[in-house]
Amino acid sequence: MYLSIITVTYNNLEGLKNTSESILPLIDSCEWIIIDGNSSDGTKEHLKQYTNLENVTTISEPDNGIYDAMNKGINLSRGEYLNFMNAGDSFIRESLEKIISKKTKNYDMIMYNCRTLYLDRSPAPARAFPNSIHLLKQWACIQHQSTIIRKSVFDKTGLYSLDYKYLSDYDHSIKVYLDQDLSINLDPSLSLAEFAVDGVSTNSKTALKVANEYKKIQLKYFGKYNRKLYLINLINSLLGLIPFSDSLKKVLRKLFLSNR
Repeated sequence: MYLSIITVTYNNLEGLKNTSESILPLIDSCEWIIIDGNSSDGTKEHLKQYTNLENVTTISEPDNGIYDAMNKGINLSRGEYLNFMNAGDSFIRESLEKIISKKTKNYDMIMYNCRTLYLDRSPAPARAFPNSIHLLKQWACIQHQSTIIRKSVFDKTGLYSLDYKYLSDYDHSIKVYLDQDLSINLDPSLSLAEFAVDGVSTNSKTALKVANEYKKIQLKYFGKYNRKLYLINLINSLLGLIPFSDSLKKVLRKLFLSNR
C-alpha cells in the first residue's frame, strides 16, 4: 500500500460525508483509516456502512484529543506514506490520483499546494505558498491536509506529542526539518487538498491558546519566537469579541492575503 489516509472526526458527521466523497471513489488504491472520538451525532452508525470495504478501518472510542487520534491512525496504517485529512476537508480528485499512482518525488515529507475555503465553500485568501522550508522558523507553513509523510519518519521522530492541543503537527514538522537525515520537499505545482480556514488552530476562540503554543514551540527549538505572529493571534482572539467579527475577518483577509 502506497498511501494511507487518516481522518480524525468528532461529532462532525456532515463533514465526514464531505471528506468521504473525495476518498471512496479511489478506495481500491489507498487505505482510509477513520478515527472517531466516540461521537453522539450519528457518526458511529454511519461508519457501519464501511464495514465491508476492504481498505477502510474505523474506530469509535474516546481519545485524548486530535493528536491522540492521529497517533492511533499512524499505528494502524499500512501505507508507505501517510496523509492526515480531517473530517470536513477534502482532496482534489485528480491530484489524489497522481499521488496514489506514485507520481511523487522520493522525499520523507512532501508538501503540496492547497485551496483554502470559507465554511460556505467560497475561496478564502491565505498566506502565499512558502518559498523556503526555512519559514518553519516563523510559522506553521506546512499544512497536514496537503502533505504526505513517509511512515518510517515517525519511527525516528516519535508520534505527535500530546503536550500540544493545537500545534503538535507544527512541533513534529520542526523535528523533521532539524533532522539532517530526513528530507522535505515543497511542491506548489500540485494542489492536493481543500480545507476551511477556521479550524481549531485558526479560529478566534482558540487564537490565544494557539499563540502561546507557537511561542512555547519556537522558544524550545530556536530560542526565540515570532512576536508578529503572536500579535496576529492576539488580535484574532480579540476580534472574536466583536459583533460581526466574521465579516470583518473576511475583509482583512482580502486586504492582506491572496488566493492560492
